[in-house]
Amino acid sequence: MPYAINHVHIRSADPHASAAWYKKFFGAEIVSEREVMPGTITIAMQLEGPVRLNVSSQPKGSSKERASATLNKLGLEHFGFAVKDLQAEMERLKRTGIKVVLPLTDVPGGTRLAYIEGPDDVLIELVQRPAGQ
Repeated sequence: MPYAINHVHIRSADPHASAAWYKKFFGAEIVSEREVMPGTITIAMQLEGPVRLNVSSQPKGSSKERASATLNKLGLEHFGFAVKDLQAEMERLKRTGIKVVLPLTDVPGGTRLAYIEGPDDVLIELVQRPAGQ
C-alpha cells in the first residue's frame, strides 16, 4: 500500500495568530476552522502541494510544556498519513505490535482517524477521508 503525508499539525496557545503568521510569511490559505477534538479548534491551511498545515488549540488540562525549535532534537506533535482503509491498516499494525494511542475514531463529516506511536516518541495520525474528499 503506498503512503503519502496528509498534514503537519502544530499545537498553539493562539492558533489564530499562528495561522495569520503562516498566511503572512508563507502564503498559506485558511481553508477551514472547526472543532475536531472536543474543546479545541483546528485551523486547516493549504500551501502548494497536497500536504495541509493544521494549527490547533490545546485541550483543557494539557501540559503547558513547550517543544523546542532547536536543531537535532527529537520529537514532533504529530504528522499524518492518508490511508484508504483505516480498519485494515489498524488490524495490520496491531499484528506487528505497534502501540495504539487512540483507536479508530469516527469524527463528524465521515473522516476516520487513529493515532499510533512511532519511533522516538513521535505520534502518527492515520487519516481516512470520506470518498471524494
